[in-house]
Amino acid sequence: MPMPSELRAYAGRYDSRETGSPAEVTAADGGVAVRFGRGSLRRLELAPLGPDVFGLGSMIARFHRDGAGTVTGFSYSDPLLRSLCFTRSFRAAQVTPKSRHSGAA
Repeated sequence: MPMPSELRAYAGRYDSRETGSPAEVTAADGGVAVRFGRGSLRRLELAPLGPDVFGLGSMIARFHRDGAGTVTGFSYSDPLLRSLCFTRSFRAAQVTPKSRHSGAA
């Protein structure tokens, strides 16, 4: 079972070009919770099935990582959908700009 600190690596907002709707992922009791769509009140709680794979019955979310190991997106499948892709939304505000001053007077 993943540790809470490992589950936080999945948390964030993800966008789908296919649907135009976002998904919000949060850490949940030993797994992850996904909320699809804008303003959706329904949370889908998924349990770990393997490395970067969470599910509940036939609902499966497979998270993807880049070469540095950062979670960059996930694909979601259920009986009606196959590999619906979501890409992680990295906000520009998370990047700290470098100072222009060298510290020399």
